[in-house]
Amino acid sequence: MKIVLLSFCLLLLTGCASKHQLYYDTAKSISKDNTMSQTACFAAVSEIAKNGDNSAKVGAIALAEKCKNEQIKIVPPTNILGL
Repeated sequence: MKIVLLSFCLLLLTGCASKHQLYYDTAKSISKDNTMSQTACFAAVSEIAKNGDNSAKVGAIALAEKCKNEQIKIVPPTNILGL
């Protein structure tokens, strides 16, 4: 009986570890992609502002607000015990 209980606990903990690793890898990937997207957007806006006339500069400032985007929220995994 002890072996069965120990095996169940081991499988439960191993499953949780792999789910959490996938969660952290996904969160890191999303954060990296979001940062790269914002960097590219700001670079394009700065080129518009640098090379344009006054009306283009005002438009570039308005576009800069659109470069800011919210982080995608992902829910961390839980097991049957809520851990």
